[in-house]
Order: sequence, then C-alpha cells, then structure tokens
Amino acid sequence: MIAFTVADVDAEYERIVAAGAPVVTPIETEPWGERYFQVEDPNGLILQVVGWVEQQTR
Repeated sequence: MIAFTVADVDAEYERIVAAGAPVVTPIETEPWGERYFQVEDPNGLILQVVGWVEQQTR
C-alpha cells in the first residue's frame, strides 16, 4: 500500500472514482481526525488517500 496526503480528500475521491478507479475502502473518517479512502491501481497496488479533519470537541 502507498499512502498520499492531500488537502481535500472529498474532491480527490470524486475525481479518482470518476476516472474509474476501483474503490477498495469507501471514504471514512476515523475518530482521531484521519479521513481517507483506498482504491486499487491496475497492478493491484492499494493506494490510500488521506487528509485530516478537525476533531470535534465534546
């Protein structure tokens, strides 16, 4: 797996999915603020695209 950090995960998700990349893990947000998704490239390599969101304070 190779991970890429981007400024706007949602925009990259839309762009990459529109280009036809097979989604392995749909976009998710972890409790610690990591927002990510995973796609598979034509060689079977998993690419993870990651961004950070502000955590909600309780």
